[in-house]
Amino acid sequence: MASPTTNNRALPVIQPSQEVYSGTPPFATVYLTTEGALSQAGDVVQTRWKNLRREIADQGAPEAAQDAIEQIIGGAHAKGETLVAVANRDGLCFDAHLAELPVEDQAFVGSLPALTPFIAATQNLLPHVVVATDRLGAEILAVLPETDDVQRDVEGKDLHITRSAPGGWAQRRFQQRAENRWKANASQVAEELVRLVEKTSPRLVVVSGDVRAVASLREQLPDRVLELIEEVQGDYSNVDDAAAKAAELVTKLSERDGKDLLEDFRRERAQKDRYAKGPENTLAALAMGQAETVFIDPAKTEGRTAWFGPELPNAALFREVVVAAGVDEPVEGNLADVIIRAAVGTGAVVRVAEGAPELGPTGVGSILRYA
Repeated sequence: MASPTTNNRALPVIQPSQEVYSGTPPFATVYLTTEGALSQAGDVVQTRWKNLRREIADQGAPEAAQDAIEQIIGGAHAKGETLVAVANRDGLCFDAHLAELPVEDQAFVGSLPALTPFIAATQNLLPHVVVATDRLGAEILAVLPETDDVQRDVEGKDLHITRSAPGGWAQRRFQQRAENRWKANASQVAEELVRLVEKTSPRLVVVSGDVRAVASLREQLPDRVLELIEEVQGDYSNVDDAAAKAAELVTKLSERDGKDLLEDFRRERAQKDRYAKGPENTLAALAMGQAETVFIDPAKTEGRTAWFGPELPNAALFREVVVAAGVDEPVEGNLADVIIRAAVGTGAVVRVAEGAPELGPTGVGSILRYA
C-alpha cells in the first residue's frame, strides 16, 4: 500500500461539523431569505418563515424542531441575507447566516440534515485580506469566513502632502522630505499587513488605492506576502469598495481551485491510482477513512438513497453492507446527505461540483488519501 499523501489543492474552509448530526431524527433543515434591505424586513422574514414552518410541518418535522428554529428568526434580517438552520426533536443542531441570497426558500425534513445547498453556498468563501491605501496610511480588512472579520486602520504622519510648489533647491528638498514620509507611512502599512497575513493565513491579498502608495507598499513587503497580492485598478478609495471587488477575485480563485481538484480526480482515475468513482466505491472509501476530497453533483444524486448506521463513517449504498458491518437496523437517507455525513465523520472535504463530466452519470467521486 502506498504511503498517505495530501492533496495540494486549496480546499474550502467552511465544512459542517459533527455536532450538526446530534440529537434524534427526523431533522428539519431550512434555507430562509432574510434580506435586510427590504422595507419592514423583520415582518417579511416572519411571513416567509410561517410559510416554511407550514412546509416542514407537512413533511413531518417535530413541533420541537419547528419551535427551535422559530426562536432564532427574530432579528435574522440584521445578520445576513440567508438563514440556514437545522433542528430536530432535541432542539437546534446548527445555524448560520450567509451573506448571499438563496435561489429560493427551501425546506427539507428527513433522516439527516440537508447540507448540500449550504456547502454549495459557502465553498467559494476563502480567507482573504483587502488593502485600500493612500500616501497617509491604509485601511486593511481581513475577511474570515469562519469568524468575524478583522479591520486595521493605519495612519501615518502628514508632511504637507498637499502643498504649494516652492522652487529651486527648496522644491527638491521638500519633495525628498515628502517622499521619505510617504515611504515611512508605507512601512507602517507593510508592518501591519504582514502581521495580519501571518495571523489569518489568507489565500489572497487584494491591494488598491493611490498608485504611488501601492508601489511604495510593495517595495517593503516580504516575498511571502508579495506572492499573495492581486492589485486592482480603479477608484477603490475605501476598504468597503475594495472588498466588493476582492469578492469577485476570491470567487474566481475558488472556482479555479475547484477545476484544479476535478483535474486531479481525472488524472488519478486515468492513472488508476488514488480515486474512487461512483457512490458505492466512494462510500466504501469513506467507511475506511480513505477518502480525502469528495465530489457531489446534486442533479445526478437527486432521488437516490443510501444507508447508514449510528457511527458517522458507517455508510454504504446498500443496506446489506451496513448490516454486515454490525448494524442491526440501518437507516435510509438521501444519497448526498449520507455521503456528506460520512465525510464529516472522517474529516473528508466535500465539494459540490454541478455539471462536472469527470464524475460520470452517478455524479459522485472522490480523491483518496492513499491508494
